[in-house]
Amino acid sequence: MFDQSLSTEQQHVSNIFKRLCAEYNVQNNAELEHHLSLQSGFSEHCIFSATIPYSLIDKTSKATHVSFDYLLNGQNQHTVQLSNDQLKAIKNGIIKSIKKMSMAGLIKGENHNQETLGELAEIHVEQIENELKIQSQVK
Repeated sequence: MFDQSLSTEQQHVSNIFKRLCAEYNVQNNAELEHHLSLQSGFSEHCIFSATIPYSLIDKTSKATHVSFDYLLNGQNQHTVQLSNDQLKAIKNGIIKSIKKMSMAGLIKGENHNQETLGELAEIHVEQIENELKIQSQVK
């Protein structure tokens, strides 16, 4: 793309623009600039001056639901996943917690059998899994 070799900082910014192009399914920086209505030469200016386009990364992250960190550093997202044993332990802990809340009168109703408590715990486990996914994308 350029006649001269890029410094490490310039190459970093160039790589950012490659990831941005990939997210918008465009072939090159000129197409990216056109697609996003950026000033012509914006990407070249950023690359040569080694200026990271933070606002563009933020905009793209929000628009494409790709992590900011991936666009900035090229690091893959690592979603935290719990093993079945860990999920079972969490569910059992939630069931015990719900039982204690029921015995303390904090949960009203008469349908506190093991099956119902398991269903309530499963709702909590699903929410925990969702939060783990969200948090792993934020990092």
